[in-house]
Amino acid sequence: MTKVRNTKIGSVYPFLDARTPMAGSDLLPVKMSIILKGKQFRVGLKLYTTTEVFNKAMTGKGTIPKEAKTLKDTLDGYLNKARDILEQFPNSDKKMFTNLFKSETALKVTGKTDLSVLFQQKIDELIEEDRAGSISFYKQALLTFKKFRKNFYLEDITVEYLKAFRAWWINKGNSNATSQIYMRSLRHIYNRAIKEGYISQGLYPFKDYSIGTASKSKDVLYPEQLKALLDYTPKSYGETRSRDYFIFLYLCNGMNIKDALSIKGSQIKGDMITFVRSKTSKTNSETKEIMVYLHPEAKRIIEKWGTLNTKDYIFPCFRGTNSDIERKKAKTVFAGNLNRDMRPIGKSLGLPMNLTLNLARHTFATRLKLDGTPISFISDALGHSSGAVTAHYMKTLPDQKYKQISETLLHF
Repeated sequence: MTKVRNTKIGSVYPFLDARTPMAGSDLLPVKMSIILKGKQFRVGLKLYTTTEVFNKAMTGKGTIPKEAKTLKDTLDGYLNKARDILEQFPNSDKKMFTNLFKSETALKVTGKTDLSVLFQQKIDELIEEDRAGSISFYKQALLTFKKFRKNFYLEDITVEYLKAFRAWWINKGNSNATSQIYMRSLRHIYNRAIKEGYISQGLYPFKDYSIGTASKSKDVLYPEQLKALLDYTPKSYGETRSRDYFIFLYLCNGMNIKDALSIKGSQIKGDMITFVRSKTSKTNSETKEIMVYLHPEAKRIIEKWGTLNTKDYIFPCFRGTNSDIERKKAKTVFAGNLNRDMRPIGKSLGLPMNLTLNLARHTFATRLKLDGTPISFISDALGHSSGAVTAHYMKTLPDQKYKQISETLLHF
Protein backbone atom coordinates (compact mmCIF):
# COMPACT_ATOMS: atom_id res chain seq x y z
CA MET A 1 0.00 0.00 0.00
CA THR A 2 1.36 3.43 -0.97
CA LYS A 3 0.30 6.88 0.00
CA VAL A 4 -2.37 8.58 -2.11
CA ARG A 5 -0.96 11.33 -4.30
CA ASN A 6 -2.44 14.10 -6.40
CA THR A 7 0.25 16.54 -7.43
CA LYS A 8 -2.30 19.21 -8.42
CA ILE A 9 -4.15 19.14 -5.12
CA GLY A 10 -2.30 17.40 -2.30
CA SER A 11 -1.20 14.11 -0.81
CA VAL A 12 -2.32 11.86 2.01
CA TYR A 13 -0.59 8.98 3.75
CA PRO A 14 -1.02 7.00 7.00
CA PHE A 15 1.65 6.85 9.67
CA LEU A 16 2.23 5.66 13.23
CA ASP A 17 2.52 8.41 15.84
CA ALA A 18 5.20 7.15 18.21
CA ARG A 19 4.83 10.24 20.41
CA THR A 20 1.55 9.17 22.00
CA PRO A 21 1.47 5.38 22.68
CA MET A 22 -1.52 3.86 24.40
CA ALA A 23 -0.83 3.78 28.14
CA GLY A 24 0.53 0.46 29.39
CA SER A 25 0.94 -1.16 25.95
CA ASP A 26 3.03 -1.18 22.78
CA LEU A 27 0.10 0.06 20.66
CA LEU A 28 0.54 3.30 18.73
CA PRO A 29 -2.13 5.54 17.20
CA VAL A 30 -2.54 5.44 13.41
CA LYS A 31 -3.05 8.88 11.85
CA MET A 32 -3.28 10.47 8.43
CA SER A 33 -0.82 13.13 7.29
CA ILE A 34 -2.28 15.52 4.72
CA ILE A 35 -0.39 18.01 2.61
CA LEU A 36 -2.88 20.47 1.13
CA LYS A 37 -1.97 23.68 -0.67
CA GLY A 38 1.57 23.38 0.65
CA LYS A 39 0.48 23.06 4.27
CA GLN A 40 0.70 19.88 6.33
CA PHE A 41 -1.69 18.74 9.05
CA ARG A 42 -2.79 15.51 10.70
CA VAL A 43 -6.09 13.74 11.27
CA GLY A 44 -6.61 11.06 13.92
CA LEU A 45 -8.28 7.77 12.91
CA LYS A 46 -9.07 6.28 16.33
CA LEU A 47 -6.99 3.23 15.34
CA TYR A 48 -4.22 1.62 17.41
CA THR A 49 -1.79 -1.09 16.34
CA THR A 50 1.79 -2.29 16.75
CA THR A 51 4.69 -1.24 14.57
CA GLU A 52 5.01 -4.78 13.22
CA VAL A 53 1.36 -5.06 12.16
CA PHE A 54 1.39 -1.57 10.65
CA ASN A 55 4.51 -2.27 8.57
CA LYS A 56 3.06 -5.54 7.24
CA ALA A 57 -0.19 -3.77 6.37
CA MET A 58 1.70 -1.02 4.54
CA THR A 59 4.07 -3.27 2.55
CA GLY A 60 1.66 -6.09 1.78
CA LYS A 61 4.60 -8.40 1.09
CA GLY A 62 4.46 -12.10 1.75
CA THR A 63 1.77 -13.70 3.85
CA ILE A 64 -0.16 -10.99 5.62
CA PRO A 65 -1.56 -11.91 9.04
CA LYS A 66 -5.30 -11.49 9.46
CA GLU A 67 -4.83 -8.52 11.82
CA ALA A 68 -2.61 -6.73 9.29
CA LYS A 69 -5.03 -7.45 6.43
CA THR A 70 -7.93 -5.99 8.43
CA LEU A 71 -5.87 -2.89 9.13
CA LYS A 72 -4.87 -2.64 5.45
CA ASP A 73 -8.53 -2.80 4.32
CA THR A 74 -9.49 -0.14 6.86
CA LEU A 75 -6.68 2.17 5.79
CA ASP A 76 -7.53 1.62 2.11
CA GLY A 77 -11.03 2.86 2.88
CA TYR A 78 -9.70 5.98 4.57
CA LEU A 79 -7.24 6.65 1.75
CA ASN A 80 -9.94 6.27 -0.88
CA LYS A 81 -12.16 8.71 0.95
CA ALA A 82 -9.29 11.17 1.26
CA ARG A 83 -8.64 10.86 -2.47
CA ASP A 84 -12.33 11.48 -3.22
CA ILE A 85 -12.29 14.64 -1.10
CA LEU A 86 -9.21 15.98 -2.87
CA GLU A 87 -10.73 15.26 -6.28
CA GLN A 88 -14.24 16.55 -5.62
CA PHE A 89 -13.31 19.52 -3.45
CA PRO A 90 -10.06 20.87 -4.90
CA ASN A 91 -10.56 24.20 -3.13
CA SER A 92 -11.00 22.69 0.32
CA ASP A 93 -8.90 23.86 3.24
CA LYS A 94 -7.84 22.10 6.45
CA LYS A 95 -11.17 22.62 8.20
CA MET A 96 -13.28 21.56 5.24
CA PHE A 97 -11.13 18.49 4.55
CA THR A 98 -11.26 17.44 8.21
CA ASN A 99 -15.04 17.89 8.42
CA LEU A 100 -15.55 15.85 5.26
CA PHE A 101 -13.10 13.17 6.29
CA LYS A 102 -14.72 12.67 9.69
CA SER A 103 -18.29 12.84 8.38
CA GLU A 104 -20.46 9.98 7.19
CA THR A 105 -20.78 11.59 3.75
CA ALA A 106 -20.44 8.98 1.01
CA LEU A 107 -18.80 11.11 -1.66
CA LYS A 108 -18.80 8.54 -4.44
CA VAL A 109 -22.37 7.33 -4.12
CA THR A 110 -23.67 9.75 -6.74
CA GLY A 111 -20.63 11.51 -8.12
CA LYS A 112 -22.36 14.76 -7.17
CA THR A 113 -21.35 17.60 -4.87
CA ASP A 114 -23.03 17.48 -1.45
CA LEU A 115 -24.43 20.94 -0.72
CA SER A 116 -24.42 20.16 3.00
CA VAL A 117 -20.63 20.35 2.83
CA LEU A 118 -20.66 23.76 1.14
CA PHE A 119 -23.22 25.07 3.63
CA GLN A 120 -21.11 23.79 6.52
CA GLN A 121 -18.04 25.49 5.06
CA LYS A 122 -19.97 28.79 5.11
CA ILE A 123 -21.16 28.14 8.67
CA ASP A 124 -17.58 27.43 9.82
CA GLU A 125 -16.48 30.77 8.35
CA LEU A 126 -19.30 32.57 10.16
CA ILE A 127 -18.34 30.89 13.45
CA GLU A 128 -14.78 32.19 13.05
CA GLU A 129 -16.20 35.67 12.38
CA ASP A 130 -18.45 35.38 15.47
CA ARG A 131 -21.59 36.21 13.48
CA ALA A 132 -24.23 34.50 15.58
CA GLY A 133 -27.28 35.68 13.63
CA SER A 134 -25.93 34.49 10.29
CA ILE A 135 -24.83 31.18 11.79
CA SER A 136 -28.37 30.47 12.94
CA PHE A 137 -29.77 31.58 9.58
CA TYR A 138 -27.61 29.23 7.48
CA LYS A 139 -28.09 26.32 9.88
CA GLN A 140 -31.87 26.70 9.68
CA ALA A 141 -31.78 27.02 5.89
CA LEU A 142 -29.68 23.84 5.59
CA LEU A 143 -32.01 21.95 7.93
CA THR A 144 -35.05 23.06 5.92
CA PHE A 145 -33.60 22.03 2.54
CA LYS A 146 -32.65 18.64 4.00
CA LYS A 147 -36.21 18.18 5.22
CA PHE A 148 -37.49 18.96 1.74
CA ARG A 149 -35.26 16.38 0.11
CA LYS A 150 -32.82 14.23 2.03
CA ASN A 151 -30.35 14.15 -0.87
CA PHE A 152 -29.12 17.72 -1.22
CA TYR A 153 -26.77 17.97 -4.19
CA LEU A 154 -25.49 21.00 -6.08
CA GLU A 155 -26.20 19.45 -9.48
CA ASP A 156 -29.87 18.89 -8.55
CA ILE A 157 -30.62 22.59 -8.01
CA THR A 158 -32.67 23.51 -11.05
CA VAL A 159 -35.59 25.83 -11.75
CA GLU A 160 -37.90 22.84 -11.17
CA TYR A 161 -36.25 22.17 -7.80
CA LEU A 162 -36.73 25.80 -6.70
CA LYS A 163 -40.38 25.81 -7.76
CA ALA A 164 -41.01 22.52 -5.98
CA PHE A 165 -39.31 23.76 -2.80
CA ARG A 166 -41.43 26.92 -2.68
CA ALA A 167 -44.66 24.94 -3.30
CA TRP A 168 -43.73 22.41 -0.59
CA TRP A 169 -42.92 25.15 1.91
CA ILE A 170 -46.12 27.13 1.32
CA ASN A 171 -48.31 23.99 1.32
CA LYS A 172 -47.01 23.31 4.83
CA GLY A 173 -48.61 26.59 5.90
CA ASN A 174 -45.42 28.65 5.94
CA SER A 175 -44.90 32.12 4.49
CA ASN A 176 -43.59 32.84 1.02
CA ALA A 177 -41.29 35.48 2.55
CA THR A 178 -39.45 32.81 4.54
CA SER A 179 -38.98 30.61 1.47
CA GLN A 180 -37.40 33.61 -0.25
CA ILE A 181 -34.97 34.04 2.64
CA TYR A 182 -33.90 30.38 2.48
CA MET A 183 -33.48 30.49 -1.30
CA ARG A 184 -31.27 33.56 -1.01
CA SER A 185 -28.92 31.54 1.18
CA LEU A 186 -28.94 28.75 -1.41
CA ARG A 187 -28.22 31.28 -4.18
CA HIS A 188 -25.26 32.61 -2.19
CA ILE A 189 -23.83 29.10 -1.77
CA TYR A 190 -24.41 28.36 -5.47
CA ASN A 191 -22.56 31.54 -6.48
CA ARG A 192 -19.62 30.51 -4.27
CA ALA A 193 -19.66 27.04 -5.87
CA ILE A 194 -19.38 28.60 -9.35
CA LYS A 195 -16.54 30.84 -8.22
CA GLU A 196 -14.66 27.88 -6.71
CA GLY A 197 -15.14 25.73 -9.79
CA TYR A 198 -17.57 23.12 -8.46
CA ILE A 199 -20.18 23.77 -11.14
CA SER A 200 -20.54 25.60 -14.44
CA GLN A 201 -22.05 29.08 -14.72
CA GLY A 202 -24.16 27.71 -17.59
CA LEU A 203 -26.19 25.59 -15.15
CA TYR A 204 -27.05 28.58 -12.94
CA PRO A 205 -30.80 28.19 -12.18
CA PHE A 206 -31.39 31.62 -10.67
CA LYS A 207 -31.09 33.41 -14.01
CA ASP A 208 -34.39 31.78 -15.04
CA TYR A 209 -36.07 31.83 -11.63
CA SER A 210 -36.89 34.94 -9.66
CA ILE A 211 -36.79 34.57 -5.91
CA GLY A 212 -38.74 37.81 -5.63
CA THR A 213 -38.99 40.21 -2.73
CA ALA A 214 -41.32 40.02 0.22
CA SER A 215 -44.12 42.55 0.17
CA LYS A 216 -45.70 41.62 3.46
CA SER A 217 -47.52 44.51 5.03
CA LYS A 218 -45.94 45.78 8.21
CA ASP A 219 -47.99 46.31 11.36
CA VAL A 220 -47.52 49.72 12.93
CA LEU A 221 -48.96 51.92 15.62
CA TYR A 222 -50.59 55.01 14.16
CA PRO A 223 -50.33 58.29 16.16
CA GLU A 224 -53.51 57.77 18.17
CA GLN A 225 -52.48 54.20 19.08
CA LEU A 226 -48.99 55.34 20.03
CA LYS A 227 -50.47 58.05 22.25
CA ALA A 228 -52.63 55.44 23.95
CA LEU A 229 -49.49 53.41 24.68
CA LEU A 230 -47.73 56.48 26.11
CA ASP A 231 -50.74 57.24 28.32
CA TYR A 232 -51.12 53.63 29.46
CA THR A 233 -50.56 52.93 33.16
CA PRO A 234 -48.53 49.71 33.48
CA LYS A 235 -49.85 47.08 35.86
CA SER A 236 -46.54 45.33 36.65
CA TYR A 237 -42.77 45.63 36.62
CA GLY A 238 -42.65 43.70 33.34
CA GLU A 239 -45.17 45.98 31.64
CA THR A 240 -43.31 49.08 32.83
CA ARG A 241 -39.99 47.83 31.53
CA SER A 242 -41.28 46.55 28.19
CA ARG A 243 -43.19 49.76 27.46
CA ASP A 244 -40.13 51.87 28.30
CA TYR A 245 -37.88 49.85 26.00
CA PHE A 246 -40.45 50.12 23.18
CA ILE A 247 -40.58 53.90 23.59
CA PHE A 248 -36.77 54.07 23.66
CA LEU A 249 -36.53 52.14 20.37
CA TYR A 250 -39.18 54.36 18.78
CA LEU A 251 -37.45 57.58 19.88
CA CYS A 252 -34.06 56.34 18.66
CA ASN A 253 -34.93 56.17 14.96
CA GLY A 254 -36.75 52.87 15.29
CA MET A 255 -33.56 51.18 16.48
CA ASN A 256 -33.82 47.40 16.83
CA ILE A 257 -33.35 45.84 20.24
CA LYS A 258 -29.91 44.31 19.55
CA ASP A 259 -28.52 47.68 18.48
CA ALA A 260 -29.99 49.32 21.58
CA LEU A 261 -28.46 46.71 23.89
CA SER A 262 -25.12 47.11 22.05
CA ILE A 263 -24.78 50.85 22.69
CA LYS A 264 -21.86 51.85 24.89
CA GLY A 265 -21.39 55.09 26.74
CA SER A 266 -18.52 56.05 24.41
CA GLN A 267 -21.01 56.26 21.55
CA ILE A 268 -22.91 59.09 23.25
CA LYS A 269 -21.59 62.59 22.68
CA GLY A 270 -23.73 65.26 24.27
CA ASP A 271 -27.27 64.68 23.03
CA MET A 272 -26.30 62.44 20.10
CA ILE A 273 -25.81 58.68 19.74
CA THR A 274 -23.71 57.37 16.84
CA PHE A 275 -23.89 53.71 15.92
CA VAL A 276 -23.63 51.23 13.06
CA ARG A 277 -26.38 48.64 12.69
CA SER A 278 -25.17 45.23 13.83
CA LYS A 279 -27.13 43.73 10.93
CA THR A 280 -24.77 45.31 8.38
CA SER A 281 -21.58 46.01 10.35
CA LYS A 282 -19.98 42.67 9.41
CA THR A 283 -21.34 42.37 5.88
CA ASN A 284 -20.90 45.76 4.24
CA SER A 285 -17.49 47.00 3.19
CA GLU A 286 -18.64 50.56 3.89
CA THR A 287 -20.48 50.82 7.18
CA LYS A 288 -23.13 53.49 7.48
CA GLU A 289 -23.13 55.48 10.70
CA ILE A 290 -26.53 56.47 12.06
CA MET A 291 -27.01 59.61 14.11
CA VAL A 292 -29.73 59.63 16.78
CA TYR A 293 -30.83 62.58 18.88
CA LEU A 294 -31.10 61.51 22.48
CA HIS A 295 -34.58 62.68 23.42
CA PRO A 296 -35.02 63.62 27.11
CA GLU A 297 -37.48 60.72 27.49
CA ALA A 298 -34.87 58.35 26.02
CA LYS A 299 -32.34 59.65 28.58
CA ARG A 300 -34.84 59.01 31.35
CA ILE A 301 -35.28 55.42 30.18
CA ILE A 302 -31.51 54.83 30.09
CA GLU A 303 -31.09 56.22 33.60
CA LYS A 304 -33.97 54.09 34.87
CA TRP A 305 -32.96 50.76 33.32
CA GLY A 306 -29.25 51.25 32.74
CA THR A 307 -26.40 53.72 33.14
CA LEU A 308 -25.89 56.84 31.04
CA ASN A 309 -22.36 57.70 32.20
CA THR A 310 -20.36 54.55 31.50
CA LYS A 311 -17.80 53.21 29.05
CA ASP A 312 -19.58 49.86 29.15
CA TYR A 313 -22.97 48.98 27.65
CA ILE A 314 -25.57 51.53 28.74
CA PHE A 315 -28.11 48.72 29.29
CA PRO A 316 -27.05 45.72 31.43
CA CYS A 317 -28.09 42.86 29.15
CA PHE A 318 -24.72 42.49 27.33
CA ARG A 319 -22.42 43.33 30.22
CA GLY A 320 -20.00 40.48 30.90
CA THR A 321 -20.47 38.82 27.49
CA ASN A 322 -17.39 38.03 25.39
CA SER A 323 -18.75 37.00 21.98
CA ASP A 324 -21.55 37.69 19.56
CA ILE A 325 -22.87 34.18 20.20
CA GLU A 326 -23.23 34.94 23.92
CA ARG A 327 -24.89 38.28 23.12
CA LYS A 328 -27.32 36.64 20.71
CA LYS A 329 -28.44 34.20 23.41
CA ALA A 330 -28.80 37.01 25.95
CA LYS A 331 -30.73 39.18 23.49
CA THR A 332 -33.08 36.34 22.53
CA VAL A 333 -34.05 35.72 26.15
CA PHE A 334 -34.34 39.41 27.02
CA ALA A 335 -36.35 40.39 23.93
CA GLY A 336 -38.59 37.37 24.44
CA ASN A 337 -39.38 38.54 27.96
CA LEU A 338 -40.11 42.08 26.77
CA ASN A 339 -42.43 40.87 24.01
CA ARG A 340 -44.19 38.55 26.44
CA ASP A 341 -44.84 41.45 28.84
CA MET A 342 -46.09 43.70 26.02
CA ARG A 343 -48.85 41.36 24.85
CA PRO A 344 -51.27 42.17 27.71
CA ILE A 345 -50.69 45.90 27.09
CA GLY A 346 -51.75 45.49 23.47
CA LYS A 347 -54.85 43.58 24.52
CA SER A 348 -55.75 46.20 27.11
CA LEU A 349 -55.47 48.90 24.45
CA GLY A 350 -57.57 46.89 22.02
CA LEU A 351 -54.86 46.87 19.34
CA PRO A 352 -55.64 44.77 16.23
CA MET A 353 -52.13 43.24 16.22
CA ASN A 354 -49.73 41.70 18.72
CA LEU A 355 -47.72 44.46 20.37
CA THR A 356 -44.02 43.62 19.91
CA LEU A 357 -40.70 45.46 19.84
CA ASN A 358 -40.53 45.18 16.04
CA LEU A 359 -43.45 47.58 15.70
CA ALA A 360 -41.29 50.42 17.05
CA ARG A 361 -39.19 50.52 13.89
CA HIS A 362 -42.13 50.43 11.49
CA THR A 363 -44.02 52.93 13.64
CA PHE A 364 -41.12 55.38 13.53
CA ALA A 365 -40.83 55.15 9.72
CA THR A 366 -44.57 55.50 9.17
CA ARG A 367 -44.85 58.45 11.55
CA LEU A 368 -42.23 60.34 9.56
CA LYS A 369 -44.05 59.46 6.35
CA LEU A 370 -47.31 60.80 7.75
CA ASP A 371 -45.53 64.03 8.68
CA GLY A 372 -44.33 64.44 5.11
CA THR A 373 -40.66 63.75 5.82
CA PRO A 374 -38.63 63.06 2.63
CA ILE A 375 -37.90 59.38 1.98
CA SER A 376 -34.17 60.17 1.73
CA PHE A 377 -34.13 61.47 5.32
CA ILE A 378 -36.13 58.48 6.61
CA SER A 379 -33.74 56.15 4.78
CA ASP A 380 -30.72 57.78 6.46
CA ALA A 381 -32.40 57.69 9.87
CA LEU A 382 -33.10 53.97 9.53
CA GLY A 383 -29.65 53.21 8.12
CA HIS A 384 -31.03 51.76 4.88
CA SER A 385 -28.97 51.44 1.72
CA SER A 386 -31.72 52.83 -0.50
CA GLY A 387 -35.14 54.44 -0.52
CA ALA A 388 -36.62 51.24 -1.95
CA VAL A 389 -35.70 49.37 1.23
CA THR A 390 -37.22 52.16 3.31
CA ALA A 391 -40.46 52.15 1.31
CA HIS A 392 -40.85 48.46 2.13
CA TYR A 393 -40.61 49.28 5.82
CA MET A 394 -43.38 51.85 5.83
CA LYS A 395 -47.01 50.96 6.20
CA THR A 396 -49.43 52.43 3.66
CA LEU A 397 -51.33 55.46 4.82
CA PRO A 398 -54.44 54.81 6.92
CA ASP A 399 -57.86 55.06 5.27
CA GLN A 400 -58.63 58.25 7.18
CA LYS A 401 -55.56 59.93 5.69
CA TYR A 402 -56.68 59.07 2.16
CA LYS A 403 -60.11 60.46 3.01
CA GLN A 404 -58.56 63.75 4.20
CA ILE A 405 -56.48 64.00 1.04
CA SER A 406 -59.53 63.34 -1.15
CA GLU A 407 -61.59 65.98 0.63
CA THR A 408 -59.00 68.64 -0.22
CA LEU A 409 -58.76 67.87 -3.92
CA LEU A 410 -61.52 70.31 -4.87
CA HIS A 411 -60.59 72.95 -2.30
CA PHE A 412 -58.89 75.93 -3.92
